[in-house]
Amino acid sequence: MKNSKKKFGKLLCVLAAAGSLLFPASEVSADTMPYDTYSYDWWGEDVLQPPAYLYAEELSYIQSGTKLKNPQDLFLKHDTLYVADMENSRIVALDTSGAMLWELSSFTADGAEDSLKSPQGVFVTEEGHIYVADSGNGRVVEFSPNREYIRQIGRPETELITESQNYVPTKVIVDGAGRIYVIAYGINMGLVEFDRNGEFQGFMGATQVSVSMFEYIWKNYFSTDAQKQRMETIIPTEYSNIFVDKSNFVYATISNLSAEDHLNGADAVRRLNPTGTDVLRRLGNTAIIGDLYNATDEAAWSSFTDIASTDYGCYFILDNAGGKVFCYDYDGNSLFVFGGKGSRAGLVRNPVSLALSEDQAKIYVLDSQLGSILTYEITEYGQALLGALKAHNEGNEALSYELWQEVLLRNANSEVAYIGIGKTYLKEGRYKEAMEYFELGNSRKYYTKAFKFYRKDLMQDNFGKYMGLIAGVVVIALVFVVGKKIKRWVGEAKCNISGR
Repeated sequence: MKNSKKKFGKLLCVLAAAGSLLFPASEVSADTMPYDTYSYDWWGEDVLQPPAYLYAEELSYIQSGTKLKNPQDLFLKHDTLYVADMENSRIVALDTSGAMLWELSSFTADGAEDSLKSPQGVFVTEEGHIYVADSGNGRVVEFSPNREYIRQIGRPETELITESQNYVPTKVIVDGAGRIYVIAYGINMGLVEFDRNGEFQGFMGATQVSVSMFEYIWKNYFSTDAQKQRMETIIPTEYSNIFVDKSNFVYATISNLSAEDHLNGADAVRRLNPTGTDVLRRLGNTAIIGDLYNATDEAAWSSFTDIASTDYGCYFILDNAGGKVFCYDYDGNSLFVFGGKGSRAGLVRNPVSLALSEDQAKIYVLDSQLGSILTYEITEYGQALLGALKAHNEGNEALSYELWQEVLLRNANSEVAYIGIGKTYLKEGRYKEAMEYFELGNSRKYYTKAFKFYRKDLMQDNFGKYMGLIAGVVVIALVFVVGKKIKRWVGEAKCNISGR
């Protein structure tokens, strides 16, 4: 967080902590949490708010019986946690209490003994099929729900990857249509896409190169050959992790952005449709890049290393640099930020992956340095906040309105709550009230939308009145003009008669 926080925000946080003691949401307590929870407002300032998630426990080798060594990926499916345990060259399955269920390191493939080598990614389909990014062997391996070998998908056959390039798959996902997407180390042409049969289809969602006009002109027209050689090669950034939602949209994070990229509001997150087009909504007041800093701030920019999405469009992003979890709604508004790095319980050392329970009641964060999984549980405030968004997505505006009111009772500074109530009024056709709440939430885009509907309704409701008034004015004007002409004609006629 920035060094300067609003005094009112601090007071609000203290009151929220006191309230949590009077009305506890779970066994964990807000007054013992080792981190702040905050969000960013319209001005880009960090504002403290009640905690949305509180640290609960650490699932470590004490529970599993075998220490994880530099684990790199975490996946949750049907209350089973799957871990890509890189340095132990295995996939480990744990229950949500941390007890080991099984491990997979060696197997029989086509009648011969085979084994995993330094796996960095794991994914499990709805049918229970396990896909492993077997990095050390340069392949993706598919296993049945019983951990029996099915097939392997090796290096894609394409001239775009030269023989001198090592093919090192690090992450893998499979969408509902069976398409397989892979992040491969050193390949900056996008995601490697395979069809359900494992046939290479091409690259999807290639990141665009961003270069200023000044840099382009200087490099191409004014630089000497020696200067050009010393200049850094402008190449696309690489994806750090991927997640597929139930609508077959792929969320992808980019971690290796420069400070200049962050200051310019570069894309650190994308939501790709099956054609590779980024359709992520960016209607919030701040860029989706994690913590916001100025060029003069001495702080590490956020480096996104994993992402998970809900069915109603909210998404949680893990920041490796600050050890934080960022949550945004469907429109890209900042909902909350929590977490941090350190040695106290609840803080992380080197977070690399996260998993979200289906009901969002728990967040699991994998720490490669600690070799363990940290668990965070949702609070009543978090339930109201996410519940309001979910209810709105499902069309239950009455429940959404009720939950937004609860959010405002706990956090009067919540801009998303004002926007949420405004959306409820907008959907109900109460446009003037919607405008008032959108103004409170500093949402210019939705205010403009509500104003257009309000203006349209105003014109429709008063069209007859206005047209009648206009017609009356026209008739009066015509009568006045015609009367004046008649009077002039009569006067001229009298003059003519008198002249005779």
